[in-house]
Amino acid sequence: METRCKILIIEPSVIIREGIAAILQQMKDSVELSFADTLEEALKFGQSNLFKIVIINPVTLNNSKKNLNNLLSLYNKTNVVGLISNHYDRTLYDNFADNIFVTDRHETITQIISKHFKATPAVNNDIDNTLSEREIDVLKLLASGKSNKEIAEELFISIHTVISHRKNISSKIGVKSTAALVIYAVANGLIDIDSFTE
Repeated sequence: METRCKILIIEPSVIIREGIAAILQQMKDSVELSFADTLEEALKFGQSNLFKIVIINPVTLNNSKKNLNNLLSLYNKTNVVGLISNHYDRTLYDNFADNIFVTDRHETITQIISKHFKATPAVNNDIDNTLSEREIDVLKLLASGKSNKEIAEELFISIHTVISHRKNISSKIGVKSTAALVIYAVANGLIDIDSFTE
């Protein structure tokens, strides 16, 4: 008999909750889903080893480190994955084993969840490891509003190289629009959101 991977989804938005559930139910591996609208509801499950994976939208933490610590303490034998639908204090979701962004493609979501089926909980994952140092340089300049030509001049590379880096960045993080790239850069601490205000 096949062992099912038990996953708890903590998400207040029915649209997002049903969307992630639909994606997970299409995966080849068997999943058994449970749902909670709030952190309080999730904590009532009360068994640290009940779920292999907990997917949580940080909005349910109410920007509270105490709430985050309560969750991580209860599910200390579980891979806790953030479901990022908006920009939050980066330190709140640095401690998750991984993060799923609402803008992620279907394939990206299933890859993230699949790798946690058999994985033991990690202390921390650095989400920026997938990008090279040069790609991060390009992303920072792009997010700060620079054009391809300005980026090429600043980094002393050709415009074609800048375009190539942008394609690689988009492919690696699963977003295409400049706005989504900016959100990614801000959410991952590559640029300061205050730099947009004067």
